[in-house]
Amino acid sequence: MNSIKKDHLEFICKQMNENLGIPFFLMDSNGEVLFEASTGYHQNPLSPEKEIYLQSLIKKDEPSDFPIIKSTNLLENFIIVNLESNDTFTGAIVGGPSLFTTPSDDRLRRMLIDWGLFLEQDLINIHYQSLPIIKHLELIRSGIMIHYMVYHKILDTENVISQNKQLETESIQIENPNLNISINRQQFTSHHDFLASEKILNGIQTGNKREVLNDLQKIYEEYGFGTLSKKSQLRNDKNLTISTIALATRAAILGGVHYEIAYTLSDLFIQRLEELNNSDEIFKLCQKALGDFADRVFASQNEKYSKPISLCRNYIVNHIYEKISLADLTELVDFTPNYLSKIFKKETGLSISEYIHKTKIEEAKKLMSFSSYSLSDICSLLNFTDQSYFAKIFKKYTGVTPKKFFKNENTL
Repeated sequence: MNSIKKDHLEFICKQMNENLGIPFFLMDSNGEVLFEASTGYHQNPLSPEKEIYLQSLIKKDEPSDFPIIKSTNLLENFIIVNLESNDTFTGAIVGGPSLFTTPSDDRLRRMLIDWGLFLEQDLINIHYQSLPIIKHLELIRSGIMIHYMVYHKILDTENVISQNKQLETESIQIENPNLNISINRQQFTSHHDFLASEKILNGIQTGNKREVLNDLQKIYEEYGFGTLSKKSQLRNDKNLTISTIALATRAAILGGVHYEIAYTLSDLFIQRLEELNNSDEIFKLCQKALGDFADRVFASQNEKYSKPISLCRNYIVNHIYEKISLADLTELVDFTPNYLSKIFKKETGLSISEYIHKTKIEEAKKLMSFSSYSLSDICSLLNFTDQSYFAKIFKKYTGVTPKKFFKNENTL
């Protein structure tokens, strides 16, 4: 870069830093930082030193004819405009980091566990809360502006988005599927029949639990399943079960299960799955998950309520972790308290308070089965006044105490 060119590029970095509120760096072809406009820069406690982190973002063989948006495994996003002179890579302008959305404390905690790092989470939280939130489209448009200031070429936004997607796709390489099919044929192994899995999903969608479990067992005994991990049989079984639960969740929703219930149940099953340590336990959990989805479809298809009562039931499900009052429900359907109580009891067979209690107990059972919450945590989450009252209501609807149910469920 000659001095005039370098001055021009430094000016771009300064202007973009002031406009977007994220640092901009001018780097040479060796990855050294020649200039930085780093007002607002915060070093991520999880990342290597700044220059090494930035060097990992730029590649000499990547295109310079459009701006590139990259997201790192630290959830941080960067704008990259590669610099070229006479078809030779000369460096890059790099802008970032920013975020699409602030990650939750829980997600950051899991990241630390995954990487085996022992850092104070408060420091991590402070860093991510300090980063600006810039949506993907805004990053693309900013990258187009930088590219124009460098090359004086007008780029189309949709085309740049498409080129970035293509670049991401090219970076993901898989083995030749035709070769793998040939190897499977030579070894007399294959995936199970597509129609067999469709039959299972249809069984869930129609609420036929017996058919679902029989067909699942048949696939397990006659075909086996695919390979989703070559390095670990345990990871392979978990990946297969996760994909099965994802398909079953969609089938349950199509069968009439409320989407919030289906997705929550899916999350809880997968969270429990990650705690298991042998293949037999994993298959049993898969059976339980698919059977539960089929049961819920069957129940939903055999419950027909008027629109006001359906609205009340959905409200109760969606606000189960809140205090739900009769006033909330009467306002929802614009009925008097007496009239709503009367028709609710007529259609459901339960008073409103009984229905709320029963729904909370069903939720408590799921939390006991598939989460790490203690009984006192569950009692508090579901807004019961105290544990003794919770135990009384729980036994009324299940026939056993919470402690006994908790113990039985956690022997899986």
